[in-house]
Amino acid sequence: VVAPDVDLTMAVRATAYAGLLNTGQVCTSSERIYVHESRFTQFSEELADFVAKLKLGNGLDESTDIGPLMRERFRVKIENELATATAAGAQVLTGGGRPAYLPKGYFLEPAVLVNVDHSMSIMREETFGPLLPLMPYRDFDEAIALCNDTTMGLGASLLTHDARLVKRFFDQVKAGTIWINDPLTDNWAGPFGGMKMTGGGRELGQEGLDEFYEVKHVHWDVEGQVKDYWYPYGKDDA
Repeated sequence: VVAPDVDLTMAVRATAYAGLLNTGQVCTSSERIYVHESRFTQFSEELADFVAKLKLGNGLDESTDIGPLMRERFRVKIENELATATAAGAQVLTGGGRPAYLPKGYFLEPAVLVNVDHSMSIMREETFGPLLPLMPYRDFDEAIALCNDTTMGLGASLLTHDARLVKRFFDQVKAGTIWINDPLTDNWAGPFGGMKMTGGGRELGQEGLDEFYEVKHVHWDVEGQVKDYWYPYGKDDA
């Protein structure tokens, strides 16, 4: 979620990182981006311009920004998802094609999309690839509702300097990890795991260690006397 108060340059770079790290092949990658309507047009244009300038290539080249996908079938899957979205009315601002200058490898240009909504599978399912669908929101209530309108709940990011929005976000968004202004960072001292249909249990942190426990409940009555709630229940029983 991109709040209206955040610096636009910071928001563009954070969003690109959140959605395109490892070519979007991260379980916590941002799959849907919600931008306040007052900043939506400018943000969309600047994000598309920024993403279009990212360099695709071999990950061993230090100047490379975006590497290939893992398998050809993954590239085809993402292309099909993109085609389904555009057929339903989505508009691609940049990317989505196979770079002609990289004939070897499963490369796909990162794409920025607008005119999307929650009726589209691209906004409801995990793409696991370099797609950045953008959707405007009117107010923060709507932003939270959109975030929660999913069966998944692994992670959610908010870009803002407003502490009141931060408090509402981590109180109301149903996700196992909440990032504020620093998406996709890890802390091994903290628990990692999802809510709803996203995984089960936690790893890392004390909560991760707790997953290895087998809890045993011991009930010990130190007096060892007959209880009045034991059988039989006849009225003349002593």
